[in-house]
Amino acid sequence: MKMTIKLIITLSLIICFKLNIQAQDFENSAPARYQVHQTDISTLTELEILEDSLVFFADSMYNSPVAENRIEGNDRFIQVMKRFLRANNSYNFPCKKLSTKITLLSSPDNAFKLYNWEIMQANDAGRYYGVIQLADGNIVPMVDISDKVLRGGEDSVFTDTRWYGCLYYNIIPQDIGGQKVYFLLGWNGNSINSERKVIEPFGFNSRGKAIFGAPMFNIIDRGKRKSANRFMIEYQKGARVSMNFDKETDMIILDHCESQIGDPAKKYTYIPDGTYDGLKWDGMKWNMSENVIQIQDLQQGNAPADKPIK
Repeated sequence: MKMTIKLIITLSLIICFKLNIQAQDFENSAPARYQVHQTDISTLTELEILEDSLVFFADSMYNSPVAENRIEGNDRFIQVMKRFLRANNSYNFPCKKLSTKITLLSSPDNAFKLYNWEIMQANDAGRYYGVIQLADGNIVPMVDISDKVLRGGEDSVFTDTRWYGCLYYNIIPQDIGGQKVYFLLGWNGNSINSERKVIEPFGFNSRGKAIFGAPMFNIIDRGKRKSANRFMIEYQKGARVSMNFDKETDMIILDHCESQIGDPAKKYTYIPDGTYDGLKWDGMKWNMSENVIQIQDLQQGNAPADKPIK
């Protein structure tokens, strides 16, 4: 009996010794620890610490394979974002790290900054988030309802609490009667079959309420002219459709799209046909024209330029 007890104790000591050696080996083979910052964390400013937290939660809300974790990461991100925007001098903070994770645009006149991102939900549908930070310190959060807008988006006027969510990529300011109006260019994932690109005017009404949309577009829809509060182009999912301001022509240039199957009613079949449409500002509205860039149909052997490009 005593021999058995001694044997058990001896075996236990051997196992513990081996486990300790394995743990030390694992520790030695683990990646080297390193600091995120070159300087001591105690020397970082409040805004630098908050930005690091935003970058951390942005990774969770984008990259987690579990939808619930993405949503939770987004909730944490929003909580920290509120603290960040309320912190002193946050408007002038460069946000170099954060701008690699979310869309961050500044108006050309530095009147406001726009923070913008998208989260994929459990049903693989995108939900859009945005907040406008004004130079005077006021904050305007936006609430996405784009999934509820099935039709009529071109004719609608939205507000910050009822916003047609999208990811913005450009801001074009215009003066109308001494009042500044900003035209926001954006992208919306729309549905499993189609995507949309959007141009909408943004400003504030007399009560200080953020307004998205106004009758400032003279567009062509299926060959007919009409006025619209917002310019929208819908096209096939995954198609590469460009739409942006071109300084050389002083116009917004976009791909002209047509239905692959010849059915204009089915926007999810639209793809670029190789021609381009344009929107020209006349001081009050954007006027649409078709085929604004002439494409030369070169014959075999003809050079596209008189002089070769070196």
